[in-house]
Amino acid sequence: MSLVITSNVGQEDNPEFSNAFKPYSYQNRLLNTMRIPPNSEIALQSAKINKNGLFILDRTNADFCHYFGVPIGSDATKLAAGEEIPDLDSSTTQPFRGVIGAGAAFNAGGKNERNIEDMANDLQAGVDACAFHPSLIRVKGTGFESSIKVTPEYDGTSLAFKGFKFVSTQEDAALTTRVAADIEWTDISKNNAYTFTQAAGEVTTNTTDGFYVQNREYPIAQNGGSCGFDVTNTGTSPWMCGLSRINKQRDIGGGDFAHLPPYFDTTKNVGALASGRYVANQFRYADLAVVRSGAIIKLFQTGSDSGTAVGRQIVNGIYMNEIIYYGAWNNDFKTAPAVANQIEKVRFTLNNEEMKIEVYDNDAKKYLLLADHATLQAAGATKNQCLNPINAAEWALYPVCACKGTQAANRSVTLESITHYPNYPVYTDNLYDEYDWWGWSQQNNETVFCLEMEKRPWNDASNATLLTPKGIDSKGMNDYSSVFITAKSVAYGDSTNECSSSRLLGFEGQPVSVPVATSKLVTTNESASVPRLISNISLFIRLNNFTQNSVNARQGTTSKIIAHLPRFDNSGNETGGLYFEPHEKTYLALGNTEELLVNSFDVDFVYENETLCTALTAKSVVCFHIRERK
Repeated sequence: MSLVITSNVGQEDNPEFSNAFKPYSYQNRLLNTMRIPPNSEIALQSAKINKNGLFILDRTNADFCHYFGVPIGSDATKLAAGEEIPDLDSSTTQPFRGVIGAGAAFNAGGKNERNIEDMANDLQAGVDACAFHPSLIRVKGTGFESSIKVTPEYDGTSLAFKGFKFVSTQEDAALTTRVAADIEWTDISKNNAYTFTQAAGEVTTNTTDGFYVQNREYPIAQNGGSCGFDVTNTGTSPWMCGLSRINKQRDIGGGDFAHLPPYFDTTKNVGALASGRYVANQFRYADLAVVRSGAIIKLFQTGSDSGTAVGRQIVNGIYMNEIIYYGAWNNDFKTAPAVANQIEKVRFTLNNEEMKIEVYDNDAKKYLLLADHATLQAAGATKNQCLNPINAAEWALYPVCACKGTQAANRSVTLESITHYPNYPVYTDNLYDEYDWWGWSQQNNETVFCLEMEKRPWNDASNATLLTPKGIDSKGMNDYSSVFITAKSVAYGDSTNECSSSRLLGFEGQPVSVPVATSKLVTTNESASVPRLISNISLFIRLNNFTQNSVNARQGTTSKIIAHLPRFDNSGNETGGLYFEPHEKTYLALGNTEELLVNSFDVDFVYENETLCTALTAKSVVCFHIRERK
């Protein structure tokens, strides 16, 4: 029998020195060859390590969600005041998934070891990547950042670490107006087949096909942003102008592609449901569209339709549902729709979830209200007679327009101006997917959560439920808060299923954060408890140069792991100097039928995926017991 003592050459009182000798991976060379008898076995006798106070992150403990909207709650007073909503179906938004950490190795199952400041930096990067609301996004160089700032907090007297602070600040700077002279259009017709000319915001037909284009530069701002179109030069051609999310190319069969949401119902291309929406053998998609159809003006808004109401057809996904804006509920159009020949301009104004659409009537010599929610609903409008709230998939809405051409004369539409957040990034194909939820969802094939949201009762044309849109208050989104979810929440839905960071972020017992301070523009969240700089991750000892074998089923491979070190040592400690001695040794056969000659002991401390645990410092000591096999 033999007892073998190994260690790195570190000094217990000088961890900086010892790190050069890797307390998590070392080799002890023997001055004299050790002879191990045939048919021997080996076990861990004991181990002593120093585990530092680092956060150890992997995909099992680093996921969280950020929710920006009206919080879900059950306080009767707040529910009555509109400061809380009873459930997720009453929300126009969704929890957005984030992760603390980055890198290919991390995403593949590796681990990141972080001190407090580095942890805050990783957390900041994770928050930036799931902020998504335009009021929280800022341009930064050639990239972007969020206005949610993450900082570690320390006790003012003892300087002890207290947790993390999250401060979300909405944009309140004066909006920027982009005028016609600066406007550029992008072709979004089927197969990008249309040709047109453009200058100073005006887009003009070259052929009878016409044009279908989008201004992909800046979206309309949520705090009073507006954009205006001039349709004076469209003649009697069927035209459309509106606002739309940016849609990637979608295969629609027959070798064709179109710029449509992946779950847009393309089967509604004949009959009444095609009117005003399907022109010249293609859909003219917009989330909000004002359309000349024959002699009248029609209005469409994207939504779902369960087909449960009398006379309505079921929609597979979403479709451009018609809004009957004219009637007793609209003082400007009490008996009939707007007359197309009288309309010269169209104007959209957005206040958070509330969109207002106006048209300039040449006979009345003023702008008339085509549709909104607040005014029309107060006058008696019901579902499909007033606008639904703008939802999170539509947070970034860009101008879009179309017009049919003629042989006799050119037809044109002009985008006169659009007001946008001054610090929002200009659209680029390679960056947009990182800061806009709709773009991110398309890029990562995660639009299932967008569809779930867009099929909620208030957005279902067959459901009578009306949801009052939230407006703005001093440029901030009224009643909105930033909420961080660190463990699965039934109330906030399936997108929180993988949330697992409550322990690391200091939200044990409060997995849905409760803001400690709110104002019209700022939400502040703080850790509810002190995050302990400990790891719930197990360590293993690996003896690399011996002939024993074990099986690492997680990796699907044979291994040289010889023992497991639990989270707590024999005294119940989790960090600092830890001592482990198994109550019952597990011996592994060396499989040596002949005498085994050993010149060194090569020892590693690893995680279950066999990567090194670099969270160890100072001196490591491992004792092995070798005996003849029994």
